[in-house]
Amino acid sequence: MRLLFSLIIICIAHSSFGQSVVYKRNPATGGLDVYQSQGGLPVGSPIYKIKRNVYGYLEIENVDASLNPFTKKPDYEAYNNFKPYQLPAKEIFETIETLNKRYEYDYIVKQPTNNNPEYKKELTRIQEWFKTRSTVANAFLKFYKENSAFPNKLKDGWYEAVDIYDAKGLSEINISADYSYEHGICKIENNRVTEYYKNCNIFDLKEGYVFQKIKIDVSSAVSACKATFRPAGSNTYTTIYFMDNILDSSKQIENPNFSYYSIYTSPNVNPSTNGLLIQIARNKTITRDEALNFAGGPYQTYFQNSNPAQANDCKSSLLTLAFRKTKDLTDKFSIAISRLTDKKTWIISDLSFSPGNCTGSTLNE
Repeated sequence: MRLLFSLIIICIAHSSFGQSVVYKRNPATGGLDVYQSQGGLPVGSPIYKIKRNVYGYLEIENVDASLNPFTKKPDYEAYNNFKPYQLPAKEIFETIETLNKRYEYDYIVKQPTNNNPEYKKELTRIQEWFKTRSTVANAFLKFYKENSAFPNKLKDGWYEAVDIYDAKGLSEINISADYSYEHGICKIENNRVTEYYKNCNIFDLKEGYVFQKIKIDVSSAVSACKATFRPAGSNTYTTIYFMDNILDSSKQIENPNFSYYSIYTSPNVNPSTNGLLIQIARNKTITRDEALNFAGGPYQTYFQNSNPAQANDCKSSLLTLAFRKTKDLTDKFSIAISRLTDKKTWIISDLSFSPGNCTGSTLNE
C-alpha cells in the first residue's frame, strides 16, 4: 500500500512538474535539447534530444518511430497516446509532428507531375490538413515561446522567415482562428531587416518563384530570432520569426537574385481601385476566365491600397512583384490583375526576367 501511495505521489509530482518544457539548442550537435522548465528556465538534464534525420524531418533521438514510405516522415502517433501523468511527452511529439508537416508539405507540392498513387493520397491529405492554418501558426508560436536561448544576432545575408499574425476578426473564414501565417524571404544587414518579400505561392511552398516586395518604413533590430517592421502605407506592424535559425543559428539561403516588376495606375483609372487580385503563372498564359475564377496560377496576392502608383522608382513601388531566379532563364510568366468591384481584368503575358532588372506596366481603363 505504501509503495502504491508513493507511486501516486511520484506521478502527481511528474504531472505538475512536467507540464512545461523549454527547448535549448545544443551548440555541439546543432540539435535541440528538451528540458523540463521551472520558471521558464531549463532544469536538470535533457529529457529528449531533437535532430533532423537524413530526409530533413525532425525526430527524437533513440525513439524508434516508423517512417512514412513515401515522405520518410516519422510517425509519432503511438507516442501521442501517453497518459496525462506522462506529459510533457505528448505535447512535444505533437509539436514535432506539426513542424514536420511544414517540411512534408514542401516536399509534396514540389512534385506537381508525380502520378504515384501514394503521392496523390499524401497530397490530398496534407491539403485538407493545411486548411486549418491556425493550428500551424499556434504551433510555431508555441515552439518559439518554449525556447530559452537564441542567437545574439544574425549575420548579413538572406533568410527565410515566417510572419505570424492575429487572424481574429479578419474575415468570416478566419473568425474562429487565433493566428495565421505567411512565409517570406528577407535580407539582413547590420542585424536589421532591410528588405522583405512575401511569398505569393498559394500552396505556401517556400521554394516558389514569385514574391511581393514589401516596402519597409521602419524596422527593429533582430533580437531573439524575431524582428518587427512597419510596411509603407500601413499603420500596423509586422513581426517575423526566424524559425530555422532557432535550430541552426547560421542557416541562410542563397541570394534569390530577384528581378522586379511594378504595376501602376494611370490617371484615368478610378481612384477607388482598391481590391486588386493579382495572379501569376509560370510558362502559361492566363485567360480572363481563369483570372475571374481565381484559377490563374499558383501565385496570388491581394492589393488593397487605393493607389499602387506611389513611387517612380520601380523597386520602391507599393505594388512590386519580385521574381526569384529560375533554373531555366527561358522561363516566361503571365500576370492577371482583376478589380473585384467590377471584374475589370488586365492580362500581361510573355514576360521574361533577368536578375536585377526592374520593369513594369501602367493600368488603363
